[in-house]
Amino acid sequence: MVTKNESSTPWTATHPGTILRYELEERNISQKDFAAMIGMQKSHLNELIRGKRPMTKPIADKIEEALGISAVSLVNMQTQYDHDQSVIEKKGEEELVANATLNQYNEVFDIKTLLKRLGRELMSAVEQVKFLADDLRLPEPAELKMATAGMFKKSAKTGQDARMLMTWKILAESQVRNQKVKGQFSMANKDALVAELAAALHTNKSTELRVKEILSEAGIAFCIVEKVDKASVDGYSFIEDGIPCIVLTKRYDRIDNFAFALLHEVGHIFLHYAGKPGIDCKLSISDYDHESPEEKAANAFAANALIPDEEWKNAPKVRLNPIVIQQKYTQWANQEGLNKWIVLGRISYETGMYKFRSDGSRNIG
Repeated sequence: MVTKNESSTPWTATHPGTILRYELEERNISQKDFAAMIGMQKSHLNELIRGKRPMTKPIADKIEEALGISAVSLVNMQTQYDHDQSVIEKKGEEELVANATLNQYNEVFDIKTLLKRLGRELMSAVEQVKFLADDLRLPEPAELKMATAGMFKKSAKTGQDARMLMTWKILAESQVRNQKVKGQFSMANKDALVAELAAALHTNKSTELRVKEILSEAGIAFCIVEKVDKASVDGYSFIEDGIPCIVLTKRYDRIDNFAFALLHEVGHIFLHYAGKPGIDCKLSISDYDHESPEEKAANAFAANALIPDEEWKNAPKVRLNPIVIQQKYTQWANQEGLNKWIVLGRISYETGMYKFRSDGSRNIG
C-alpha cells in the first residue's frame, strides 16, 4: 500500500523506486532479472530505483503485471514525490534566506543564547525568524540597531559587551510583556509609590513578591530575568504600550544591590520616560565609566528614595574604618528603622568601601 505524505511542508520525499527496491529485495529478485522480466534496460531500472528516473504509467503497468503492485498507487506516489520535491526545494530557498537574516540578527545579539534561554533553539531557520518577528516583536536587523529604547543599570567596569547586553534586553522584554498590571500608572503617585517600595525593601520580607505587587498596583510591570554571560546588567526599564516596565537580574543576592537597582529604574520611569517616548537606549554609550547625566540622576533618585538626604545628614560621622563604620551605622540604622545593609550599601556607593562583614540578613528576603 502506498502511504500519502500528509505534511504540507515535508522535509523528505519518497520516490516510488524505493518501494520497488524493497519489493525486489524481499522477493530475492535481482535488478538484472527483473529488468529482463519487464523488458527494460538494467541501467534504466537502476535509475528508477535510485529515484533518478520517474515512474511513468507504462512502467507502472509492467510492474503491476509482474509483481502485483498497484500501478495507480505507484503513479500517485510519483505525483506526491514530485510535489514534495518542489516544496522541499522552495523550503530550501526559504531556509537560505532565513539563515541570511539570522546571520544579520546575530551581529546585533546572540541568537544561540537567546533561543536557548527561551527553549526555541531546535526550530528551523524560517521558524526562528518568524518567532523573532511575531513573538518577540523584533524589527528587521538593520532597524534593530537603531530602534532600541530603554535605560540600563550595569557595571561600569565589566559586562559592556553590547551584543550580549542586547541579547539580555530582548530576553527581558519578552518576559516582562507576560506580566499583568492591576493599576493605572500616574505621575501623581510617585511619592506614595516610592515610600511604599522603600518600606518593603527596608523590611525585606517576601521582598520580590511584595515589590511586584506594589508595582502592579501602580501600573508598572516587573519581573526578574537572569543575566547572560558578558552582560553584567542589574536592571532595565522602558515603556511599552503605555505601561512602564522594570526588569532586574538579581545579579547579587543582596538586599542593598536589589533595592538600589530597583529604585534606580523607578527613577528612570519618573524622571526620563513618562511623557517622553523614544528616548535613546544607553546600551552602547562610550563614557559609561563616567556615567551619563541620566544615570547620575537615577542614582541620586534611588539613594534619596531609600534614605532621604535630609535623614542621611544625621547619620553618624566616623573615621574610615570598616569595622567601626559597620558597627556605628548598624546602630544608627536600627534606631531609625532602616535596613542596615541598605544603609551600608549607601556608604559603599558614596565611599567605594565594600569590606563589610556580611551575614544572612543581607540576602534578599
